[in-house]
Parts: sequence; C-alpha cells; structure tokens
Amino acid sequence: NDEEMAPDKPINPKILEKSLRWTVAKPILMTFIKATLHILSEAKEPDLVVYVLKSLSNYMPYVTPFPRLAENLLKTLTGLWSAPIDSSEDYQVVRLHAFLRIRQLALTQPFPFIEESLKKLYLAYAQRAKFANAASVTSSLPTLTFMGNCLVELYSLDYHSSYQHAFVYIRQLALHLRSAMQKKTQEAMATVYCWQYLHCLKLWVAVLTEACQSDESGAGGGDDQLLRSLVFPLTQVILGTVSLIPSTRYLPLRLHCVRLLQQLAAASEQFIPTTSILLGSLDLKEIYQAPKKTTKGGVQPLALTLRLRADGPLRTMDELEMCISEIFLLLNREVDLYQYSPGFPEFSIRISQRLRKFAKESRSPRWKAYARGCLELCTKYHQRGVSERAKLNDVAPRDVKQLELLRPIHNPSMGARYKASLEKEKRLEVASRPIQKTAQQAKKPNAEDSEEKKSNKRKRSKKKKKSEAPKMSDVPKDALEQEDEVHEGIDWSDDEE
Repeated sequence: NDEEMAPDKPINPKILEKSLRWTVAKPILMTFIKATLHILSEAKEPDLVVYVLKSLSNYMPYVTPFPRLAENLLKTLTGLWSAPIDSSEDYQVVRLHAFLRIRQLALTQPFPFIEESLKKLYLAYAQRAKFANAASVTSSLPTLTFMGNCLVELYSLDYHSSYQHAFVYIRQLALHLRSAMQKKTQEAMATVYCWQYLHCLKLWVAVLTEACQSDESGAGGGDDQLLRSLVFPLTQVILGTVSLIPSTRYLPLRLHCVRLLQQLAAASEQFIPTTSILLGSLDLKEIYQAPKKTTKGGVQPLALTLRLRADGPLRTMDELEMCISEIFLLLNREVDLYQYSPGFPEFSIRISQRLRKFAKESRSPRWKAYARGCLELCTKYHQRGVSERAKLNDVAPRDVKQLELLRPIHNPSMGARYKASLEKEKRLEVASRPIQKTAQQAKKPNAEDSEEKKSNKRKRSKKKKKSEAPKMSDVPKDALEQEDEVHEGIDWSDDEE
C-alpha cells in the first residue's frame, strides 16, 4: 500500500525478508547506497548534491536492513549540513535537503538511531558555534540560526529521547559555569563568556520554548512535560552566567541573557523576573559621567544584539544610547509580560521608585522620556491590578495557581504578547534601515551630482561677483585717501576669555 511505503514511515525489515525477490534486491540496494555515499562525499557542485539528496528521498525507508550504512549515511549528511567551508546561498539549499534526509532517517530507523542523530547534530552545532560572532555576521550567524531551527525541529520528534540529551547537555553547561565560579581563571571564564556558550544557551531556550508551546496546543501528547521540567535548571544556569562577571564591559552579554529569560518566561508562563538585572544596569557609573567626545568620521558601533562585550568602558554617546534604549526596551517588555499577574502592584513598586530616581538624576532629555514612559505604564497597570484584584472574593494569595489570573479571556496570552513585541521590534529595525541608507547616500553623493553642484556654484559665484562689483563711476575720488575705521587694541583671535 502507499501508506505502508510512505517515505517518512519505517518499514519492518522482516517484511522485506519475507519478499521473494529480497535476495536479489538486497545486494543491488546495498551497492546503490554505497555509491550514493561516495557521490555525496566526493561531489563539489551544489546542484549535483541537491539532485542526489532529492532523489534519495524515496529510498530512505529501505536503509533499515543496513544499520552500518545508515550510520555512515548519517555521518555524511551531518557533514553536509554543518559544512563550515561554504556559506553561499546555493549551499544553503544543500543544508536544507541534507537536514530533510536526516529527519527521514530519524523517523524511519529503529529507536536507538534517533538518539545518535540528536547527539551528532548537537555536537556539530556546538562546534560550528565557535566561529559565529559579530565579525562573521553576514556568513556564520545566518547559517547558525538555520542550524538551530533544524535542531529545534529534530528535538520535537521524540520528547523522551530529547529530554535525556537536553538534561545531559544543560548539565554540561552548568558544570562549565561551576568550574568558572570556583577557579576564576581567565581560561575558565573564557569557556563561559564566549559566543559558543551563548549560542548553546539560545538553542536550549528555543527547544524548551517549542516544547512549552506544543504543551499548550496539546500536540505533544503530554510527553513534552519532561522538557518543561528543565526550565528551572536552565534558568539557574542563565542567572549564574549573568552574575559571573558584573562589569560594565559585559553589559551586552547580560542583556542577551535577559532576552533568553524573558523568552522562557513567556513560553512557560512562569514568573522569571529580570528586573533586578535591568535596574542594576542603571546604576553603572558610566551613565552619569560626561560622555566621551568622538570624531565625526568615527565608525558606527555595532548593535548590542551582535556584541558579546564592549571593547572598552561605555563612554561614547552612541554606546550609551544603545545600552539605555535596550535596557528600557527590555524593561517595558518585562512590565508587559506580568501586567495581568495578581502580584503586579507589589512587583511594580521597586521599578517605579528606581525610574523616578533615574529621571531626576539623568542629564539626557531622551533618557528622561524613556523613564517617564515606562513609569506611566507601571502606574497604569498598577491601578488596574489593584482594582481587578479587589474583585477576587475569598481568594488568598496562597490559593493562586495561575500567573495571569487577572487576564480577560479575549486578551492575548503571555506568549502572544511576547511574539507581538518581537515583531514590533523587528518592524522598527527595518523602518530605521532606509533612513541610514539615505544618510549614507547624502554623505557620499555621486560624481555626476557633485560636478553639477560645483558648476552651479561657480555660475552663482560669478553672477554674485558681477552684481557686487562697483562701477568706477560710483567710487568716490577720495576713497583711497580715507583711513581705516578699525581701532587698535582689538583682539581678533578665536579664544574667548
């Protein structure tokens, strides 16, 4: 039947062995798989590799009788999927089809095979994450993002196997963090404060987020509760990463961690506060010092989302502006996430006190506007929370089991509001790009335009000289004999006393 021979469904090897022609087809099929492996390992043209991977789709269930060939095929496909050499757009198609064949293998092969697939792909991702940094923003980071999405898809196939691997690798991250806290050497710190560690944290946050979302929709069948139980240990690892080196240079890293914690809180609908981290960032002494002057031809600093640490103390106005705007963006998102919590009135007291102090001490009018806007939001939600909480009759705080108890039914959930906030942030980033382009074009005009402007300027200057040139008849005869009216003793220098 077509259903039994579907390319994404496993085939029992005993059914194939009972076939009358299996003794003839078995060596032919083995030769075909070996030849395909040889072509995939030796071919250099992306179009040829894509053609072979597409043609291999219908034959994946028939690899089951050959476990060794299945392992070799998984190794070859993993190498194509994580190849660090080529990052062109043509090779991205190769990565996509290589992952589709890996997914087919994980679905069609017997049980232990999916665990080997999860292990190999995660190790390939972690190895590739070493080279994904701000310097390779146009090559490595998009590829690593694609690989992370593939791993999230693979880890959502079998939650029992995914839980065991996620537990082991999150524990490995925790051990690296504990070693850095105990030794406090430069090498131990470098194992935590690096792009590889941060990308691994992002991956596991994305995996747990997907598991929590499938739990809400009921698609996981209850097995995703295993992965949901890892939210707490992963949160502790991220909080430990934040507090490892509390210096100004690693403020971008702490803001990255705040984003991860807010993503976990929104997906699991649990209270994971990051207010202390954000408000503590407002106490940095660099914010209240006079900014360092920069030359007009200075290089524009990278966005905080592409930075792990600052090159030096945050002293320039551009760097301070990016940090403050990012802090208030995350603080507004924090307030928006917990606005329907019964404990929000008490939660917002500390935020309001600190923002009033910051608005009074800050020198920048824009920063004061940031603080007042967030303060108005806190006041609005505070008053609404007090009024809605008064309507809860005979409900003690210890009886509250739901985080968003005050949320009306028709209002979006915590996860939906978080997604809407991210989409709004992306729209603002896209809207600001044309402005930057036009500014750069204004600074660098074309050669033809500059020549036209120069010629027009010459013509205008000539006309002006002609109009301003006095005639000899208008000049008085004794003009050359008149003395200058400039008094002696006037200092014409630019220095002001």
